[in-house]
Amino acid sequence: MSDKILSLRPNRPSLIRHLESYRVRAAGNGKALGLLVIQVKRGQEFGVLFGFRSIEALMQELAERLAGACRSDDRVMRTGEYEYAVILPELMNEGHALLAANKLLRSLTTPFEIDSQIITVGASMGIALFPDHAKDCDALLRYAELAAADAVRSDVPYKLYVPTAPEELAGSWDLESELDTALDNGELEIFYQAKINLRGGLLAGAEALLRWRSPKRGLVPPNVFIPVATRSGQIGELTWSALNMALQHAAAWPMRFGPLSLSVNIAPTLLEDSTLVSRVADAMGVWGAKPNRLILEITETAVMRNPDLSFETIRGLKSKGVLVSIDDFGTGYSSLANFKNIPASELKIDKSFVMNMLENPADASIVRTIISLAQAFDLQVAAEGVENLETLRSLTNMQCNYAQGYYISQPLPAAAFAQFINEYVPPVF
Repeated sequence: MSDKILSLRPNRPSLIRHLESYRVRAAGNGKALGLLVIQVKRGQEFGVLFGFRSIEALMQELAERLAGACRSDDRVMRTGEYEYAVILPELMNEGHALLAANKLLRSLTTPFEIDSQIITVGASMGIALFPDHAKDCDALLRYAELAAADAVRSDVPYKLYVPTAPEELAGSWDLESELDTALDNGELEIFYQAKINLRGGLLAGAEALLRWRSPKRGLVPPNVFIPVATRSGQIGELTWSALNMALQHAAAWPMRFGPLSLSVNIAPTLLEDSTLVSRVADAMGVWGAKPNRLILEITETAVMRNPDLSFETIRGLKSKGVLVSIDDFGTGYSSLANFKNIPASELKIDKSFVMNMLENPADASIVRTIISLAQAFDLQVAAEGVENLETLRSLTNMQCNYAQGYYISQPLPAAAFAQFINEYVPPVF
């Protein structure tokens, strides 16, 4: 292994310690310290398609490529499943950092050969500098990762960090305050998206989706207020509010198809809350909910952040009769290595694979693989993101159990969903 590589295992605390020594040096010599974060594109797909060992071999080879393109004092370190950081000391200016990014990108253009498979790797890079952008190492890493995420969203090879405008920060603080008011004033409501059984197309249940109807801002999208609530610590209260509202509504749903399942998303941070199991049980008791009709959806990433604790929590929920669905399944390979240990009832295939499965053979292969895994371990499998009849038919042929998406129904307010139940006609597929 090259002596420029600090670690091939994700180790953020160690990265911060190394950065601090370089920061002290930079503060003394008046030069800039650069941090470049590299995120591998389609890493999750590679993980599912090629398996854990092959992807680890790929990530090691990628580190060697990066090290080979680095200067003698630069250092490479892994910071995530599909992410590396490159420390760039002794920089003259931003232009110098951009030159380094170009050189590193060029080193990745040649395809990799891993276990006799040819893999072409794309990457998005984010760059931040001390002291121009950040005064401490935690901020330097955070800003480089924000820039990398911006590069992914913009579909460009790399982005230099742009400091957040003061008015944007103020807007975030306003949202936090308004969310407190929203919780007090009942501005939050639940929409429901139908879920059907692919054996006959009958209505099986619905996923509860939290919405915020603000008097000041109108209908605020979840991708705006959920990140704010997560940062501010309000996400727990939002989750409990959503669970209780959804259980209350579900208790009054028409019984045309018998008892329907109710799926509610659980915030990742609540997996580490020792009161989660008891609070869920208390909420079911208040609204007279049958445990086997409640499905708590927990993202794969959240489960694998602390597998031992997550599995213990999930086992506690199952002991109460509550079903657990692993949401966004397929967006990370880590759970595949521990697949047999996940005490879940259902896997939910991420919509990013389902929506493109007809045009993209790789996505279709991922969907088929996840369904096969679920069947092998006697788990149910649901697909979200169904937007046309052809996708519905394809999922049925693959023996997927459940489906949801705009082709079946868009998310509906509580009253409209109750009407939808009464008027629902199974699709012919």
